[in-house]
Amino acid sequence: MMMKNITLFISFIVVVFVGCNQEKTYYDQLIKNKTIAERVVELNKTLTDIRKTEDKSALIKEDEDYLEYEYTIGVDETYSITYFFDVAGCYEVGLDTYFNNEVDAQLVMEKIKEEIEKTGKFELKTDSNQLYEWSSKDGLSSVELDFENLNKGMISFTIFANE
Repeated sequence: MMMKNITLFISFIVVVFVGCNQEKTYYDQLIKNKTIAERVVELNKTLTDIRKTEDKSALIKEDEDYLEYEYTIGVDETYSITYFFDVAGCYEVGLDTYFNNEVDAQLVMEKIKEEIEKTGKFELKTDSNQLYEWSSKDGLSSVELDFENLNKGMISFTIFANE
């Protein structure tokens, strides 16, 4: 009887632990702080404004015209967010992934592409084997999704303010 109770208790703990610890996808973790659409509207914001919206502990480099943040995702995997500034504000936002396998990078790449297309604010200009390029319908910004090194778990997503 005692053994049965212990077995039931352990089974209950395992079910609770597994049920409450649902793993989020890499994409979900990547957009935890900001969605892709939110990153697009960061163009022209000041360095101070951007600094307020990112996790201070993730800041790895700061200069008068540059911010770089690195976030851990998965096991021994990261993604970085970079911002470049001039007198008008942020003119480039970069998001680079460094995953251990191609499958995770492929899924994130597809979700980013889907998110950009879902906004309805961009028109696809280039669709090659390793690069997607969009231009905003208002002509104020451009977006690139480079997946040349997808097989190494790397994708590069960049948002540019057009001059």
